[in-house]
Amino acid sequence: HREEEAAHIAEAVRLHTEVVGEPPKGWYTGRTSIHTVDLVAETGLFDYVSDTYDDDLPYWLERGGRQQLVIPYSLETNDMRFSAGTLTTSNEFFAYLKDTFDTLYAEGEAGSPKMFSVGLHCRLVGRPGRIAGLARFLDYVLAKDGVWV
Repeated sequence: HREEEAAHIAEAVRLHTEVVGEPPKGWYTGRTSIHTVDLVAETGLFDYVSDTYDDDLPYWLERGGRQQLVIPYSLETNDMRFSAGTLTTSNEFFAYLKDTFDTLYAEGEAGSPKMFSVGLHCRLVGRPGRIAGLARFLDYVLAKDGVWV
């Protein structure tokens, strides 16, 4: 199955390049195999790969004689939780993102670098009753010192 997955990756890159005019800068499959990160890294095409859920900080892997940046993806700070029924209102989304941010921001102020990703899908957070929570969260974090968005 490794070869089949490699062929799917190559075809996705080909199609993206054909449509956009250049290959993608990063990679996220979402439905990974045990080979995905290695296969993506072995292409040498991507600045980063996000097909991991194993950390809350970026890290480097050596693959194929080169360093591959891994930026882990998060399913917990993700609007997909609306579909799963674990979030129902924009206030819940805002509160969860804010609590996550506040905890990590405090840890960062104590000298430990932090980051987190927020998975967004236009069909989910883009709904009128949900987008307000994201807007409040962005306003909140942009008012803090030293934050990159």
